[in-house]
Amino acid sequence: MSRKKTTAAKATKRSTRAAAKPAAATKAKDAKAKAAAPKAEAAPAAKAEAAKKETVAAKDAKPRKLSLLSAAAAVLAESDEPLNCRRMIDLAKERGLWTPGAGKTPEQTLYSAIMREIRDKGDAARFRKSPLRGHYLAPASAS
Repeated sequence: MSRKKTTAAKATKRSTRAAAKPAAATKAKDAKAKAAAPKAEAAPAAKAEAAKKETVAAKDAKPRKLSLLSAAAAVLAESDEPLNCRRMIDLAKERGLWTPGAGKTPEQTLYSAIMREIRDKGDAARFRKSPLRGHYLAPASAS
């Protein structure tokens, strides 16, 4: 009886091996198809890349709005006197350099950004602290 069981077990192993071979063959075919697919998709990818370059060129043609920090630096560079954050924001709005978003406290955001720039860039920063508390100077006028 034990011989019959082992023979039956061998037969099932053989049948699973035979079933596994076609699956392996289909995997190989799938891998070849995937390898060929990027070649076929190369043309649409090139078209997408060209369209992306055109979009970037169109964006560059439009006048770009400044960030609040850059607008404040531009306002401060034109000013002869030290300015606080609120005054820099008001002047940037008046000159059309910056338009406010949905934030409720742009003065605090600007203050934070200025302090971070001074800390990180040191002498290369676009802002200098003024002797007046809460006021800033442009680097050229700080000397």
